Amino acid sequence: MQDSALLPPPSEAFSNVNDEQQEILARRVLEEIATVGTGPDVPLDEYIKILAEYRRCCERRGNYKEAELVQHVLKQLRLEEENRHVSALTQQQENERQGLEEAHMLEFQNFNRIWNEKIDTFEEHQLDCEAAMLERHSMELAEFHAEMSSEAPKRPKFSKELLNIRKVQDTLARSKSYSDAHKVKLKADKMEAMELEKINRDRAEKYSKQEAKILARHRSELMAMRKRMERGKAELERARKKELEMLLQRYHNVKRGLQGQQNIIKAKTGNILLKHATNKKTDSSGSTAINVSMGSGTFGPLMVKRRPIEAAMPPESAQAGELPPIH
Repeated sequence: MQDSALLPPPSEAFSNVNDEQQEILARRVLEEIATVGTGPDVPLDEYIKILAEYRRCCERRGNYKEAELVQHVLKQLRLEEENRHVSALTQQQENERQGLEEAHMLEFQNFNRIWNEKIDTFEEHQLDCEAAMLERHSMELAEFHAEMSSEAPKRPKFSKELLNIRKVQDTLARSKSYSDAHKVKLKADKMEAMELEKINRDRAEKYSKQEAKILARHRSELMAMRKRMERGKAELERARKKELEMLLQRYHNVKRGLQGQQNIIKAKTGNILLKHATNKKTDSSGSTAINVSMGSGTFGPLMVKRRPIEAAMPPESAQAGELPPIH
């Protein structure tokens, strides 16, 4: 296998080269093609230039059979170069689409991470507030129980009837009527026990009502706080949904723009290749015509529109969006 390094640099291939030297260069190229083929590492554009010049030498010499053979090789090389361009364009557009998908997935993951952190922080705040309120309620209830237990019992206020009976009891006792005084005392003791029971019952009922009132207020405060927290979380969820819709809409807009741009590039590329295929007056390939058209501004507006799409891609994907040079 011969090394393509045997060929002189392009700047030397056509300067001060006579027909014999041109023929030597061309035969080296033909031998290289026959031995190595036209793999991706073969410099097709330089081979085409050398063989095109050699074909013109054959025309000047009148060696038309040789010129026809070289013309056939040139046709195959141009076709191979155009196939390379189409394959590179297809791969480039696939990389652009993949880069867009990866950028969108990265943005979507970052979106979920940020919003999950926001909601987790809100729920932790909600639990902290609820725990603080429950602790405050518990302390308030404990203070009430302590106050109720430590309160000194007041002197019971008995009924007028009981007080009168006690007076009768004392009068009988002072008059030495002990039997009658005993009977009255038993009646008064029974009545006093009943009144003491009622006083204690009323006192317990009073404290029970106060406790129930405190507990009802605690429940009301807790429910009001939970409703406020629910409204706050609902607002967070609405904000998350709205931002997600905007993210998805932006992605679909960029995707449609990229697809439209790629379709235009493919259509223009196809038109240029088809037009060039019918042009037999040129020795350059359709890929060369495409590169010339790009340089003259044919693809200019498309490349300008590409910039906002590349802004949505990771740096490596945006760099892959540039049209590769054709060799």
